[in-house]
Amino acid sequence: MRKFVGTALAAVVLVGVGTASAQTRNTAFSRLRMVRAQCTTGPCDPFFTFGGGSALIRRAKQPKMVTNKKLGKVRILELQALGPPSIPASLDASVSGTIWYGDDFNAVCPLANTIVSGEFATSTMNCVLAVDGNAKCSGDLFFTNFTPPACSDVSQVIQNVTVEIYEGGGVGTPEKRIANFGINIIGKLPDCASGGSGCP
Repeated sequence: MRKFVGTALAAVVLVGVGTASAQTRNTAFSRLRMVRAQCTTGPCDPFFTFGGGSALIRRAKQPKMVTNKKLGKVRILELQALGPPSIPASLDASVSGTIWYGDDFNAVCPLANTIVSGEFATSTMNCVLAVDGNAKCSGDLFFTNFTPPACSDVSQVIQNVTVEIYEGGGVGTPEKRIANFGINIIGKLPDCASGGSGCP
């Protein structure tokens, strides 16, 4: 079951790091690179591509309440329109993950020792057209809600982080998803002059 929660990151923001015993302090930030979103038959949104992009997630600490608290930034560079739709005025970003809540020594936090999955941050990214017709789209990431005061002393760890970027108003619609957090592996033709593998 998917729950939508906004949260503060208390002790750590862990994105692909080792066990808790290997790292007990949170890092200043995590940078997640964006790649073109792929669905079962190819790019999810066939009308747009881009040259690069990233989401920067900054350190957050308890016990600060995080209603509308800034979490980081997200951007897409060289957004190009490949079809009839023109480049939109804005894009929407959604950040989801699995949140582990720790012990509550006061025994008053209803989220203590629970696991919740779902969206915890969003952004509206403004797009600015360049002279070449491409666009740079960027915006601040904000937590979608706040941690209840009764839980301000409970540590939280967020893992399995997913960042998705959609055409404006298209969050949750696969055909409108332009980018995801991922890795691009660029292919290179073999050197057939030296008898490289893959040559005819």
